Amino acid sequence: MDSDPLSYEEQQLQIILMNELKKRSLQEARQIKELQDIEYQESLRKDEIQNIEREEASLEEMRQIRIKRFS
Repeated sequence: MDSDPLSYEEQQLQIILMNELKKRSLQEARQIKELQDIEYQESLRKDEIQNIEREEASLEEMRQIRIKRFS
């Protein structure tokens, strides 16, 4: 008898489960980043439209607007 509390099969199953967990975690992180990128691009378009409608804002002013929006 082996004194190891986990059999080889159990160890392999744990490895498979951990790999699946890592894979899902990476997928979720990618999805979150994609959504953030979409939100940023939409926000950028809104800022550009507002900028056209009113006086031209400097790059620094636009940067400050975005910082406030995403803070």
